Amino acid sequence: MTDLQKNIRRLKDRELNNSVRAANKAAADMVKPEAEATAPKGRRDPKSSKRYKPGRLAKSVKVTASAKGAQVKAGSAARVPYAAAIHFGYRKRGIRPNRFLYRAMARKSDDVAKTYEREINAVVRKHLEGD
Repeated sequence: MTDLQKNIRRLKDRELNNSVRAANKAAADMVKPEAEATAPKGRRDPKSSKRYKPGRLAKSVKVTASAKGAQVKAGSAARVPYAAAIHFGYRKRGIRPNRFLYRAMARKSDDVAKTYEREINAVVRKHLEGD
Protein backbone atom coordinates (compact mmCIF):
# COMPACT_ATOMS: atom_id res chain seq x y z
CA MET A 1 0.00 0.00 0.00
CA THR A 2 2.81 2.43 0.74
CA ASP A 3 4.12 2.03 -2.83
CA LEU A 4 0.74 3.08 -4.20
CA GLN A 5 0.66 6.09 -1.88
CA LYS A 6 4.19 7.12 -2.90
CA ASN A 7 3.34 6.83 -6.58
CA ILE A 8 0.16 8.85 -6.15
CA ARG A 9 2.04 11.61 -4.35
CA ARG A 10 4.75 11.58 -6.99
CA LEU A 11 2.20 12.07 -9.79
CA LYS A 12 0.62 15.09 -8.04
CA ASP A 13 -2.60 14.54 -9.96
CA ARG A 14 -5.53 16.12 -8.12
CA GLU A 15 -8.14 14.01 -9.89
CA LEU A 16 -6.23 10.83 -9.03
CA ASN A 17 -6.01 11.89 -5.37
CA ASN A 18 -9.74 12.56 -5.32
CA SER A 19 -10.44 9.16 -6.87
CA VAL A 20 -8.29 7.35 -4.30
CA ARG A 21 -9.95 9.34 -1.49
CA ALA A 22 -13.37 8.34 -2.85
CA ALA A 23 -12.28 4.68 -2.93
CA ASN A 24 -11.11 4.90 0.69
CA LYS A 25 -14.38 6.55 1.71
CA ALA A 26 -16.48 3.94 -0.09
CA ALA A 27 -14.71 1.17 1.80
CA ALA A 28 -15.10 2.91 5.17
CA ASP A 29 -18.77 3.69 4.49
CA MET A 30 -19.42 -0.05 4.71
CA VAL A 31 -18.64 0.07 8.46
CA LYS A 32 -20.71 3.14 9.40
CA PRO A 33 -24.21 1.55 9.48
CA GLU A 34 -22.97 -1.36 11.59
CA ALA A 35 -21.22 1.01 14.01
CA GLU A 36 -24.34 3.16 14.35
CA ALA A 37 -26.52 0.12 14.97
CA THR A 38 -24.23 -1.37 17.63
CA ALA A 39 -23.33 1.88 19.44
CA PRO A 40 -24.70 1.93 22.98
CA LYS A 41 -27.89 3.97 23.09
CA GLY A 42 -27.96 4.50 26.84
CA ARG A 43 -30.98 5.59 28.84
CA ARG A 44 -31.83 8.37 31.20
CA ASP A 45 -32.15 7.75 34.90
CA PRO A 46 -32.95 10.16 37.74
CA LYS A 47 -29.25 10.91 38.28
CA SER A 48 -28.55 11.70 34.61
CA SER A 49 -27.47 15.18 33.68
CA LYS A 50 -30.17 17.29 32.04
CA ARG A 51 -27.83 17.67 29.06
CA TYR A 52 -27.53 13.90 28.56
CA LYS A 53 -29.48 12.74 25.54
CA PRO A 54 -29.51 8.98 24.80
CA GLY A 55 -28.54 8.00 21.27
CA ARG A 56 -26.20 10.92 20.69
CA LEU A 57 -23.15 8.64 20.46
CA ALA A 58 -24.72 6.56 17.67
CA LYS A 59 -25.63 9.71 15.75
CA SER A 60 -22.06 11.01 16.02
CA VAL A 61 -20.48 8.17 14.00
CA LYS A 62 -18.87 9.60 10.86
CA VAL A 63 -16.40 8.67 8.13
CA THR A 64 -13.41 10.79 7.15
CA ALA A 65 -11.20 9.94 4.19
CA SER A 66 -8.04 11.14 2.48
CA ALA A 67 -5.75 9.75 -0.20
CA LYS A 68 -3.79 7.97 2.56
CA GLY A 69 -6.73 6.17 4.15
CA ALA A 70 -10.10 6.46 5.87
CA GLN A 71 -11.33 6.45 9.45
CA VAL A 72 -14.61 5.75 11.17
CA LYS A 73 -14.92 7.97 14.24
CA ALA A 74 -17.48 8.49 16.95
CA GLY A 75 -17.94 11.44 19.28
CA SER A 76 -16.62 14.97 19.38
CA ALA A 77 -15.20 17.15 22.11
CA ALA A 78 -18.16 19.52 22.03
CA ARG A 79 -21.16 17.24 21.52
CA VAL A 80 -20.16 13.76 22.72
CA PRO A 81 -17.10 14.14 24.95
CA TYR A 82 -17.71 10.76 26.64
CA ALA A 83 -17.23 8.70 23.44
CA ALA A 84 -13.68 7.61 24.31
CA ALA A 85 -14.72 6.64 27.85
CA ILE A 86 -17.52 4.46 26.47
CA HIS A 87 -15.37 2.87 23.77
CA PHE A 88 -12.18 2.25 25.76
CA GLY A 89 -13.63 2.19 29.29
CA TYR A 90 -12.94 4.39 32.30
CA ARG A 91 -11.91 2.27 35.27
CA LYS A 92 -12.12 5.08 37.86
CA ARG A 93 -15.75 5.69 36.95
CA GLY A 94 -16.66 2.02 36.68
CA ILE A 95 -17.29 2.18 32.92
CA ARG A 96 -16.44 -1.05 31.14
CA PRO A 97 -15.14 -0.83 27.56
CA ASN A 98 -17.67 -1.24 24.76
CA ARG A 99 -15.53 -1.41 21.63
CA PHE A 100 -18.42 -1.11 19.18
CA LEU A 101 -16.29 0.50 16.44
CA TYR A 102 -13.77 -2.36 16.51
CA ARG A 103 -16.55 -4.96 16.46
CA ALA A 104 -18.26 -3.22 13.53
CA MET A 105 -15.01 -3.27 11.56
CA ALA A 106 -14.43 -6.92 12.39
CA ARG A 107 -17.92 -7.87 11.21
CA LYS A 108 -17.60 -5.92 7.96
CA SER A 109 -13.91 -6.58 7.18
CA ASP A 110 -14.62 -8.95 4.27
CA ASP A 111 -17.05 -6.49 2.67
CA VAL A 112 -14.61 -3.62 3.23
CA ALA A 113 -11.75 -5.56 1.60
CA LYS A 114 -13.86 -6.47 -1.44
CA THR A 115 -15.14 -2.92 -1.85
CA TYR A 116 -11.68 -1.44 -1.44
CA GLU A 117 -10.14 -3.84 -3.96
CA ARG A 118 -12.90 -3.15 -6.50
CA GLU A 119 -12.64 0.63 -6.08
CA ILE A 120 -8.82 0.73 -6.25
CA ASN A 121 -8.83 -1.48 -9.35
CA ALA A 122 -11.25 0.95 -11.00
CA VAL A 123 -8.97 3.88 -10.08
CA VAL A 124 -5.93 2.09 -11.49
CA ARG A 125 -7.73 1.25 -14.72
CA LYS A 126 -9.02 4.80 -15.13
CA HIS A 127 -5.94 6.83 -14.19
CA LEU A 128 -2.85 4.68 -14.48
CA GLU A 129 -3.60 2.40 -17.41
CA GLY A 130 -5.06 5.19 -19.53
CA ASP A 131 -8.44 3.55 -19.98
